Amino acid sequence: MKLPSALLEQLENADQPRTDSYLRYTKLDHNKPVTFALLEKDPFCYYLVWGQTADGSMKPFRFLEQPTDADISAELGSEYTRSMNYDKTAVRRPELCLTWPVYNWDAKCVQVLEVSHVSLRNQFAKIGLNKKYSKNLLGWDFEITKTVGDMTRYELMPVPRDEDEHEDEVMDGAWEEAQKKGFDLQMMLTGGDPFNPQG
Repeated sequence: MKLPSALLEQLENADQPRTDSYLRYTKLDHNKPVTFALLEKDPFCYYLVWGQTADGSMKPFRFLEQPTDADISAELGSEYTRSMNYDKTAVRRPELCLTWPVYNWDAKCVQVLEVSHVSLRNQFAKIGLNKKYSKNLLGWDFEITKTVGDMTRYELMPVPRDEDEHEDEVMDGAWEEAQKKGFDLQMMLTGGDPFNPQG
């Protein structure tokens, strides 16, 4: 059977495992940690607001400064309304996010880690402000573990880098390649792809 080369290329790409551009800690399995390294010391900070369409589709809206209700309404427009909080008693408040490029040792690739949960954000802050870690923050690995029970919890733990399994050269090469392609976290403010800023 003769098939167009474009179709053959699509089939070939479909067979290759796709890696998510984001390290989504909320999607982790119970008690199965993910191990990663920060690629930049300082987080990119902004406020996150979730918009929702009439059919329930969700979309993130990001603001460099804490937005007012008027700012949020102007950005969401007529198609989106603010999503409700967990108890469905009020709209969700803007969430301060700490975001880094990270190297996911398990997936063996550069990803974006967007931290919006207060407890996890505070754990990052506590470690980042501790002199024992802050002097060489990029030399540590980190583990996030999701625990599901009465409440879902996220635990962050710094761990010494296993040099036998986690090679700096591999991580540095992947990060350099992403930067050569123009990696830019600022693209998230306009709903763009940090890995494809031209895109």
